[in-house]
Amino acid sequence: MALAGVIFGWIFTIIFGILAILMLILKNWPHALVLLLIVLLCLPPINSLINDRTDWSFYPVLRLVLIGGLLFVFGKLFLGGEVNSVYKSPKAEARFMEIYDEKMSEWPVPYEDLYVETQYGTVHVIASGPEEAPPMMLLHASAVSGWSWKYNVAELSQHYRTYAIDLISDAGKSRFTSMDHIMKTGQDEADLYAEIADQLGVEKAVVVGASEGGFIASHFAKHHPNKVEKLVLMGPMGYAGSTSSIMRIMLSAFFPLKPVIKNTFSWAFSDDTRLKEDFSEWFPLTMTGLNPVKVAPYGLTAEDRQSIEVPVLFIFGTRDNLVGDPVAAEALVQDMQDVRVEIVEAGHLMGGEIPEECNQLILDFIGRP
Repeated sequence: MALAGVIFGWIFTIIFGILAILMLILKNWPHALVLLLIVLLCLPPINSLINDRTDWSFYPVLRLVLIGGLLFVFGKLFLGGEVNSVYKSPKAEARFMEIYDEKMSEWPVPYEDLYVETQYGTVHVIASGPEEAPPMMLLHASAVSGWSWKYNVAELSQHYRTYAIDLISDAGKSRFTSMDHIMKTGQDEADLYAEIADQLGVEKAVVVGASEGGFIASHFAKHHPNKVEKLVLMGPMGYAGSTSSIMRIMLSAFFPLKPVIKNTFSWAFSDDTRLKEDFSEWFPLTMTGLNPVKVAPYGLTAEDRQSIEVPVLFIFGTRDNLVGDPVAAEALVQDMQDVRVEIVEAGHLMGGEIPEECNQLILDFIGRP
């Protein structure tokens, strides 16, 4: 038993020691100090010394209590205390807005900034295309924003009135009224987008969702089929992928070293040179300056998939590490009522990587009114 305690003591010493070193590299001094204190409590020679020089029979329990307390303090420090915004600081928020405006200067067609009041807060929408054209709602991927549709909107807005919506739980110009009232389920997400559609005067729309946006769009179509004409899902979460993929991204957020962030973007989103340049500052900032508030994109059940009544186009990428094997994903969704699957040579952000091909697939599926 004593030997097992020593072995575990060294294991935890090494783990927390590595974490402390990483915090020192990141110059997170309070985090590093807390971890170093934990290392001291775990270190077998220190505990042997205390046991030899004292007769504290309660020391083992005290040590566990102290380690637990320090881990709690570390968690509080890491989360930044009370959360009142998706941004970790006003400085981070200001920089996000500067980059957002820089990217919108590249928006290829005329647009309007619309602000929709909902039960959760103010939702920002970028509207383009003729007002009399059929509506199309665009739901972006996690860790990007509404401006990420700049690659697709020129072609899509020739035929549709496009509404690129900033997900309220992510970086962008949408704002929660209170962090005490947020979406907690797929049904909540669906109800929010039904509310957004109503506020925009949209009775029924084509809905295009990428990644997390595809997860949200799926619940929207499931719970409010009367609001959705057709559904296009590009590398959607909730259909395939694995917990290990999400954990890898979370690890990058936990240790936002430049090489780690750069590698994570290439692995998870795209190895396309143009996209990596476009997101060169935005994506690292999501790792260091953002506390996203998400409804976890758990896999839709067979019942969930089969309850989606509207026609659905899936676009899966051959290099999409978040979704995984496109052939397996294609097989998974064959139980849906009206489904078409296209597999393209691209990564997770396929809409930006091969916009012409994706636009063609989307418009062939939904039509050109």
